[in-house]
Amino acid sequence: MLIFRFLSRRRAILLLMIILFQLTPSFKIFAQNEPNIQSDSAIVMDSKTGTVIYSKNIHKKQYPASITKIMTALLAIEKGNLDDTITFSNNAVYSIGWGSSHIGMREGEQITLNDAIYGMLLMSANEVSNAIAEHIDGSIENFCKNMNDKAKDLGAYNTNFVNPHGLHDPNHYTTAYDMALITKEALKYDKFREISGTITYIIEPTNLVNEPRYLAHQHRLYNKKAYPNSYYEGCEGGKTGFTNEAKHTLVSYAKKDDLELIVVVLKAEKQEMYNDTRLLLDYCFDNFELVTLIEEGDSAGEISIPLTKDGNDEKTIEVYAKENLETVMAKELTEEITNDLSISKDLSLPINEGDIVGTLNYFYQNKLLASVDVISSEKIEGNDAIETMSTKGINKTGSSTSYLDNRIVRIAIMLIVTLVIMALFFYVLYLINRYKQRKRPSYFYKNYGKR
Repeated sequence: MLIFRFLSRRRAILLLMIILFQLTPSFKIFAQNEPNIQSDSAIVMDSKTGTVIYSKNIHKKQYPASITKIMTALLAIEKGNLDDTITFSNNAVYSIGWGSSHIGMREGEQITLNDAIYGMLLMSANEVSNAIAEHIDGSIENFCKNMNDKAKDLGAYNTNFVNPHGLHDPNHYTTAYDMALITKEALKYDKFREISGTITYIIEPTNLVNEPRYLAHQHRLYNKKAYPNSYYEGCEGGKTGFTNEAKHTLVSYAKKDDLELIVVVLKAEKQEMYNDTRLLLDYCFDNFELVTLIEEGDSAGEISIPLTKDGNDEKTIEVYAKENLETVMAKELTEEITNDLSISKDLSLPINEGDIVGTLNYFYQNKLLASVDVISSEKIEGNDAIETMSTKGINKTGSSTSYLDNRIVRIAIMLIVTLVIMALFFYVLYLINRYKQRKRPSYFYKNYGKR
């Protein structure tokens, strides 16, 4: 009897979970036919807008291994002179550990910063990472502080670097989302793209070595010469990583038409990281596209500007998009994109032509897609502080009214679903209680007759 009671409760809970899963509306924007990948964490981000198209454990802290070197390269390009000469210290050469990735640099050997970045990104040379850090900031410790400061500036709040190369340390970690942000920033630099997108490179003889060093890109989806069977059409570069603790990590970026995607996979098996990246790229390129919501200088509608504190006098002006606004969307939309024109709360007179006076927000499925500042089309004189605002939104792809109506409908649906679930819950409890009431008398009479 006790077992049955326990199972009944479990069945009731399971039934409620099934009902909740099937009846609760889904508000996820990009969820159709997502691929099933094996990597523990993964993300696909549009390199231009930062739109996240695919996510799996994107904020879970993981060990990055050598994809750390993307941040090292970013700081070297930002802060360094590529023609500078780097001299390798004893610490840079001999602190990396036996058997780790290197290109055989010697203490006292000299190469340019430009050559060093090639050696670090193409061959994942750890001693070169150390030498770059020492050259840029005087010490590895100072460089790592700047790595972490840069990460926070980019919004990579779940990242902490303690070395410039990625060899394992329990306090050296990141997330898929953070690495996508870091890569997105690095891709803004043509030099990073040039180096990361080079298949082979030669470091000429140095002051200590008489033979050239031949470098080759290790990314199998990009290096068509070395890995023709693994090459992915459109892949333009990336960075591999591996330690026993991190397993395999991979950052890739690929472009088709106007859409450029950053893919980060963490904690994977070697072949899985390439398979997963390929699946994610195929899925995103097949199903999504870069959409221009409004172009710089296009009309965003009209707004009414109060000219006095009491709001009795106002002036209606047309406003224009300050810049191009793009986002990534599914190729076949099932719902209308809507927008809402809002006025800056701290707006005050006078307003000059070209001043920012508000924001145009775009929505899809009640979720904010993107925003752009709007600017005044003319000059408005006055001295009074503006306390109240009114808008007359005019848009091309939807309206704030349809957005609000859509939200009200969804709230109503949620309330109805909640009531249905509650009714089913109490009905299940009623059935369980009724079963107990039936069993108790028969059990009582059966045992009473044996006395």
